[in-house]
Amino acid sequence: GIKLIKGDCRDLESWEKACENPPDLIHHLAAINGTRLFHEIADVVVDVNVNGIKNAISIAKKYGVRLVFYSSPEAFGEQENMPLSNKSNSLFPPANLHQRHSYGASKYLGEIMVQHAVRNGLDARIVRPYNVYGPRLHGGKNGQVVAMMIQDALQNKVVEIHGDGTQTRSLTWVEDVVKGMLLVGDIPNLAGQSFNLGSTVETQINVLAELVCKFTGAEKKYVDANHGDSKRRVPDVTGNQIIGWQATTSLESGLRKLIDGA
Repeated sequence: GIKLIKGDCRDLESWEKACENPPDLIHHLAAINGTRLFHEIADVVVDVNVNGIKNAISIAKKYGVRLVFYSSPEAFGEQENMPLSNKSNSLFPPANLHQRHSYGASKYLGEIMVQHAVRNGLDARIVRPYNVYGPRLHGGKNGQVVAMMIQDALQNKVVEIHGDGTQTRSLTWVEDVVKGMLLVGDIPNLAGQSFNLGSTVETQINVLAELVCKFTGAEKKYVDANHGDSKRRVPDVTGNQIIGWQATTSLESGLRKLIDGA
């Protein structure tokens, strides 16, 4: 069965409570997500990301167990050369312009902390999930783009597109990603390696909106762009050959599952 323990990943005592029965493996996913929140509570976003992974590393060392850290393609900042690979540089603008990258920059710092721990003997791996969508994903003003669009389409019959809609994402069905997560956690001899779990189909936000409108009968509406929004995002997945993983669910299939089940 599954035991749920409510706690704060920034609090080491919460980790100790969760590990009263020593773990065999740690998957660390805790974070604050939502583009508006990256601006509005940037300090808390950074606090959760940095101190969360700091505690995860501490607990993994204490119990001598494997750690899987969930980073993000946001860790590459505003890198525009695609596809994003383990050799891509992370590029961030001056912090006084906006705090959009409170999330991505602190995920990048998390990767540094993990690689430092690996260098000192910890068996840790890094996963970067790409725009994962699926059931129970939050919509609303702080939600993820697919859930936001579907919620708006069903409730208001309007789908909002931020900016001109030409920005692209690699939208990946949650069940595909979970299979990859389990593989990264289970396969031995992967310490220090990073895996981009994402679809290689690069989809314009305009195309996503058109599909949601097609399936729901909603109309499109263009609104102001988000500061620091990535123009493109597509992963280099060649490194996934070692775990034998690829995304297999098409966007149309995933959207139909979500909308039919709403």
